Amino acid sequence: MAVLLLYLGCALAGAVLAAWRPPRMPRYNLLLAIAAVPQLGTLLDVRIPGMFWVSVAAVLLWCWSNRAIAGVPAAAIGVAMNLLVMALHGGAMPIHSATLARIGIDAAPGMLLSGSKDVVVQTALLGLLADWMVLPAGAATFVLSPGDIVVAIGVLWWLLFSRHERVKSMLSFRAAAPEARARLIPGQSARPALTRLALLAAANPSVAECLLRDPLDAEVLHPHYAFALDARDRATLADIRARASTVGEFLADLADVVDGAA
Repeated sequence: MAVLLLYLGCALAGAVLAAWRPPRMPRYNLLLAIAAVPQLGTLLDVRIPGMFWVSVAAVLLWCWSNRAIAGVPAAAIGVAMNLLVMALHGGAMPIHSATLARIGIDAAPGMLLSGSKDVVVQTALLGLLADWMVLPAGAATFVLSPGDIVVAIGVLWWLLFSRHERVKSMLSFRAAAPEARARLIPGQSARPALTRLALLAAANPSVAECLLRDPLDAEVLHPHYAFALDARDRATLADIRARASTVGEFLADLADVVDGAA
């Protein structure tokens, strides 16, 4: 129950911070819901064999899909630290009996603690990654792992800096947009389809961000414009996407290509 209260408290604090400073929202959050099902089950003492690995796959896929968002890589490292030590103990987080004794709980090694994801151990593989960090909080006491701390740092980083990072890239793009638009003249370009796409991306940063982040699907990119991109155009976009890390860099490289400078 203490762990559940900690999660709820962190979620409430995060919601308040997000309302004050909306962060960049990650994608594919259904994967997190899938990953949470086994964890919620352990809190309710319902343990389903094999579900731990479903949770692992869902979390890792979510982290990989959102790796470009500030804070997610740090959170992914923390999650990996927890999952690694849990994988070595049957999907449960090990907690030393001596650690439990420090908070007044007497439990025999091998016992699965009710209402938690922990299993009591006398010795643990990769014990430094286990639950051993005792955090007093008034009437309650929480025991955390180093991975939990890293995850919390990643979430805080996401809440504080993901929005700032996105705004900064959009502002830097807008400062360079007049020069880029001056060079994007469809009638003078040897690659008119790519030039029209560049003009649309320059006028609409959300389109540019979509092109930077996801593989291009020109048929559904914009309902009112059709782009007959050939294999060379698509290869060019893939090459630019591999080099660029921000919307501004993506648009600058795209402008160079359609202008013939690259």
